[in-house]
Amino acid sequence: MEKKIYKEINKSETETTINVLYKEKMLSVYTNKVDLQKQLCKTLGEPTQEYIKGRSIIASRWDILLSEKRKISQMMLKANIFEL
Repeated sequence: MEKKIYKEINKSETETTINVLYKEKMLSVYTNKVDLQKQLCKTLGEPTQEYIKGRSIIASRWDILLSEKRKISQMMLKANIFEL
C-alpha cells in the first residue's frame, strides 16, 4: 500500500463539516484537518473522496449510511472531531 502524503493547511482555514443528507439517508463527513483525516481512515476506512493538490491530499470526505449506526458511533467515540 502506498503511503499517503497529507498537506497541512493554514490553521485559520481548517474545517470539518458533518452534513445529514435526509433524502439520501446518509451522513457526509468532510475535513481538511490532517490528524482527523488519519483518525477517520482508521475508524471508517478509506474515504469516499480525496481532494488532491499536486501529490498531496488536502481534504477527504466520507459518506456513511444512516443505517450504519455502529460505524457512526465508532466515529463519534474514536475520532477527535470536537478536539475535546
